[in-house]
Amino acid sequence: MMIDQKLVGHFVALIGYLNIAINLDSYSRVRNEYKSVLDELLGWVKCYYENTNLNIVNHDNSLRIHDLLEDIRNDIIFDKSMGIELEIADNILIRYEAIVKMINDERGEYNGKR
Repeated sequence: MMIDQKLVGHFVALIGYLNIAINLDSYSRVRNEYKSVLDELLGWVKCYYENTNLNIVNHDNSLRIHDLLEDIRNDIIFDKSMGIELEIADNILIRYEAIVKMINDERGEYNGKR
């Protein structure tokens, strides 16, 4: 199996958005949550490059991360002081969902479910 450049591109964008959010004062109240997600995703990327798979990702963990990212986005969406910076939380969630969908699609193909 080869490295999927589209999947890597989603990881690169997601990691970039997380780094931006972590360094913005407007995201200071969720900085630790975003840092923990970033650390986890970096582990996924390392696993992917070392093993050309994402077997490290399990349903419960990916759902926990999704719920956390969604909760953060839903919490700050009504914060009037955020302005255009709200797009970062949206983009983080969108990229994360794209990654998980690609992982699930690949597992479905691999397991002969398609």
